[in-house]
Amino acid sequence: MANKSPKKEKDANKKKTNHNEKSDKKSSILSFTFTKLLFISAIFAALSSYYAYKIFTTPPDMPKLDLQEYWGPYPMNSEPDLSIRPFEIEFSDIMINDLKERLLHRRPFPPPLEEVGFTYGFNSHFLTRVLDYWQNKYNFKEREQFMNKFDHFITKIQGLDVHYIHVKPPVSEDIEVLPLLMMHGWPGSVREFYEVIPKLTTPQPGKKFVFEIIAPSLPGFGFSQAPVRPGFGPVEMAIVISNLMKRIGYDKYYIHGGDFGHVMGSMLVTFYPQNVLGFHTTTPLLLFHPLENIFTLLGTLWPSLIVEPQLQSRMYPLSEHLLRLAEESGYLHLQATKPDTVGIALTDSPAGLAAYIIEKFSTWTNNAYKKSGDGNLLAKFSLTHLLDNVMVYWSTNTITTSMRTYAETLNKRFIAMRLDEIPTDVPTWGIKFKHELVFHPDCMLKLKFKNYLHSTIVEDGGHFAAMENPDILATDIFDAVDTFLQFHNHTKNPETKERVPVNPNTAKTIYDFSVKDIYGRAVKLDKYKGFVLLIVNVASQCGLTDTNYNQLNELYEKYAKSRNLRILAFPCNQFGGQEPGSEKEIIKFTKERNIKFDIFEKIEVNGESAHPLWQFLKQTQSGTFGDFIKWNFSKFIVDKNGIPVERFGPNVNPIDLEPYLAKYW
Repeated sequence: MANKSPKKEKDANKKKTNHNEKSDKKSSILSFTFTKLLFISAIFAALSSYYAYKIFTTPPDMPKLDLQEYWGPYPMNSEPDLSIRPFEIEFSDIMINDLKERLLHRRPFPPPLEEVGFTYGFNSHFLTRVLDYWQNKYNFKEREQFMNKFDHFITKIQGLDVHYIHVKPPVSEDIEVLPLLMMHGWPGSVREFYEVIPKLTTPQPGKKFVFEIIAPSLPGFGFSQAPVRPGFGPVEMAIVISNLMKRIGYDKYYIHGGDFGHVMGSMLVTFYPQNVLGFHTTTPLLLFHPLENIFTLLGTLWPSLIVEPQLQSRMYPLSEHLLRLAEESGYLHLQATKPDTVGIALTDSPAGLAAYIIEKFSTWTNNAYKKSGDGNLLAKFSLTHLLDNVMVYWSTNTITTSMRTYAETLNKRFIAMRLDEIPTDVPTWGIKFKHELVFHPDCMLKLKFKNYLHSTIVEDGGHFAAMENPDILATDIFDAVDTFLQFHNHTKNPETKERVPVNPNTAKTIYDFSVKDIYGRAVKLDKYKGFVLLIVNVASQCGLTDTNYNQLNELYEKYAKSRNLRILAFPCNQFGGQEPGSEKEIIKFTKERNIKFDIFEKIEVNGESAHPLWQFLKQTQSGTFGDFIKWNFSKFIVDKNGIPVERFGPNVNPIDLEPYLAKYW
């Protein structure tokens, strides 16, 4: 037995070895298979990601446009009417009497629930006050005259009578007049623009241009005829508006739009980029872009990747904003599916029409207003102005046709065109009021608007900017178009993008230099020829900031127009680290202070990296203790020939410079 033991042990070891070899071989095969699968999976994931990226970023084909499609009633005239006819808004006696009768004999409204404000919709207690005012105190003939204060015209485009306001500014020959197409939304009308038009046709300090206003009633809205057959969506409406501008005589123009006016602007810069010189919008958003949803969801995990920290509350928590949209978008679903049904009710009842339209001026101006029994409507608007807008719809019987626009926009045909995925190079500028219904960050907007240049952030205001904040809006449109002009000049002269720095030792005047403004655009200082200049290094967090910024603004407002004074402010962080912010933060700071003068990029004024302009200024006008700048708010006066003539330290307040500036007027 003892002799057999080694053999058995040997056989056992052999079996074990064979088993281990098989196990190792099997493990090796499994490992190889797993590695192979992992490699194949990685390739598949990479290809899938690539194709997904291509799907999301490859723009669709431009849809074919019928530029003369007929939308009017048949039979067509063999010879189209190309005339432009004067038009007057009329509130006829028959219409007024009928309206008053309907208001007088309205049925009693169910009383609102206790302390609900506008949370269930228009509070019927306050509606009674609105309707009584409309019936007894609204001066129809006076308002008719008011509505006709501007020149109105009608012309037939593609079978439709299209109405528009046309205001030409009376200005001197040295002021350039730029055409501005202004487009309203729903439930607005051309009435929205009555307060802002005079501000746009009057020169602003520092601007050498004003606007010639063309404000059409969009087809189906107000005084413009509605199409008689389906299929008239944003694309078709944009063609009509483009043809209108050609009929009036404008091949190139600027655009302002909000709400559906923004949609129209987006269509025009997509289809007619060669005609649109710049697009200003109060509703900067994308309607249908696949990456928009991805960006939004990504921001729920990392908000700072999508939106600036100071603006995150306008977009997140996402659940809160989706809840508000759900509360405020019931009208949208109704109008996108059954506009004619609700249209019948609103056409027959002035009480219903007033409640339906004016309620939007409450919650869309500020969502918190819904807690008030009067919707806080009179905080920003007057009953007269609100009813002016309602009268546009009532007197023309166009509430139904205006609402059909939603059915022609939120449908498969329009969405399938994927127009938000077609990029445009037209320079674009948005103003974002705090209580606007939807907030899209700049990174989203740049998916379509490749030259989205700037967003103005306003810590107040809502959807109806032209009526609520006409001063803010007018100033922003001027700033935007001023930027568009510089953009086009910069594009035409690409050599200015990379200019060889001027040697401050050989320069003769400041006109030899180029600088960058706060938006990063190159500016040749010879644009200031003939102006007296005050050049200052500024900071946002200095003890001298309040006094200097306030008085610089005061000087500018006092002398920019009367004496051709210009102030050039250069942020600098070399003194106590008191200008630490980014360009965006500096822009926000200056906007909050309503700064009118020119702000440039953040620079250094001392040391080896000092900007050449400031080297020149220091060499030309030495300080008490040498050339170097001592602190924030050092000041240089430059005469009309571009020569620095006087220098003042930070201790000299801007307002004390008046007698010194006066020497060079």
